[in-house]
Amino acid sequence: MKDTLDQRFLGMIQAWNDHDAARIASFFVDDCIYEDVALDIVNRGKEQLIAFAEATFAAFPDFSLAPKIAFAGGNTVGAEWDMTMTWKGPFPGMQGEPTGKTYKLRGASVTHFRGEKMERSTDYWNLEAFLKQLRG
Repeated sequence: MKDTLDQRFLGMIQAWNDHDAARIASFFVDDCIYEDVALDIVNRGKEQLIAFAEATFAAFPDFSLAPKIAFAGGNTVGAEWDMTMTWKGPFPGMQGEPTGKTYKLRGASVTHFRGEKMERSTDYWNLEAFLKQLRG
């Protein structure tokens, strides 16, 4: 039985939770785009996606996503998730020194597929909520 697109998306989320950058990339087409809107970061291609994931795991060693809902329509998946992470190291797009604090944030993704692989995934989360937690 073929996986549905939302199941494929949830498989990619599990790869994030397993901190497996190569497996994350395996869900995407070679010329993918992976965007983090809050940090204004656009990763183009699997190489940049892998580097972004590895930087995430280095800066936030306990990084995890808890999906709340995922649904597919046509070639697109929408999902809502909670992100938990402790800032322990430098990360592209973030200013200041790592705090060692644990942060919890809500976010959403919109992911477009080309065939059975992800072509573009865009993550949206509230940077202001993060900054409020950062200020403490």
